[in-house]
Amino acid sequence: MTVYAVALSKGGSTKTTTAAELAATLAAAGRRVLAIDLDEQGNLTTRLGVTEDAEVSGVAADVLIGDASAEEAAFPSPTVPGVDILCGTFDLEEISTKPEIMTALRDYLPSLATVWDDVVIDTPPALGTLTLGALAAADVIVSSVSCETESYEQLPRLEEVIQNRIAKRLRPGQALHWIIPTKHDGRRLLDREVVQTLQELYPGRVTSTVREAVAVKDSYTAGMPVGVYYPGSPIAEDYKAALASVVAGRVNNWTN
Repeated sequence: MTVYAVALSKGGSTKTTTAAELAATLAAAGRRVLAIDLDEQGNLTTRLGVTEDAEVSGVAADVLIGDASAEEAAFPSPTVPGVDILCGTFDLEEISTKPEIMTALRDYLPSLATVWDDVVIDTPPALGTLTLGALAAADVIVSSVSCETESYEQLPRLEEVIQNRIAKRLRPGQALHWIIPTKHDGRRLLDREVVQTLQELYPGRVTSTVREAVAVKDSYTAGMPVGVYYPGSPIAEDYKAALASVVAGRVNNWTN
């Protein structure tokens, strides 16, 4: 099992869009995927097709505090075959101050390796307990960074938290593994400068860029990852290329 966490303490950075595309990419490769929505707004839940009237047996918060197992609470995505989701709800806010949340996923997820092949965790736009718990549980940390100054300026803070709060005790050796530049328009000077800066500061960890597209909003309304909603579209192909780097080493391990 590989656990992926998508994180950045900046709203609107396309973090949830990227998490959904990653889950769909893994499922398309034949992997059994558990998506965990740790954002109380439930945007990943919505993007994977789960509506408010869905009859779920439990939510992500229930699993984190041990009131339900992941097998009991996981709800099959109506739009992405092969993906089950632990829904994000406002219950997450109520449990976010509980200290045991910090290590809950790290300790619990390995027991699910016979049920799911991969886990994709979408985190809230803050570096609170829920995000720290996801970072501690992750084998691969991905940051989706829109080509805006205020977005990439959050990366040093994320790395600092990983190094000082996670890597020392909670997950020895933990690091930020991949950065995906999104909302990219090669015609804009700022976008080119952001990508260049990222490549200089994080050599070998920056994927190819993902363009900005209206299809992202349309696919959210439809309750689908953009690659499912509009396969073959330019942005879907962008995500396919970027995520190929993220899963490449893991894909090799699947066949060994």
